[in-house]
Amino acid sequence: MIRAVIDTNIVISGLFFGGVPLRVMDAAIDRKFTHILSAPIIAEIERVLRSKKFGLTDDQVTDVTELYFDRAELVVPTSIINAIPRCAGDNRVLECAVDGKCQYIVTGDRRDLLSLGKFQKVQIITAKEFLKLM
Repeated sequence: MIRAVIDTNIVISGLFFGGVPLRVMDAAIDRKFTHILSAPIIAEIERVLRSKKFGLTDDQVTDVTELYFDRAELVVPTSIINAIPRCAGDNRVLECAVDGKCQYIVTGDRRDLLSLGKFQKVQIITAKEFLKLM
């Protein structure tokens, strides 16, 4: 089965705008692939959702993330990766994918992650490309 990390930008887009990112999230919830998460990625998703930009309460954040988080396989990365000096959060995504033995990272981050194309054995692709694979 495919193993993949879903970047925070896909989660936020899916929750607030639907479309292809939401279809990726639904596939994770339906266990059509093995969705890999780590504590740093969960913390980043929760931090973004709690920001003033979205105005969600703690209960609302829990409501929209609980099933998504529960259906994931949690890994504890031991690698320390600094491939993207500009963004520590992107390095946490790479660590999760590498230590979670993922084939894919699904992201909309064209500047940093998608521009890599591949990191070690992990392909970095868009949500649309990921859905075509499934």
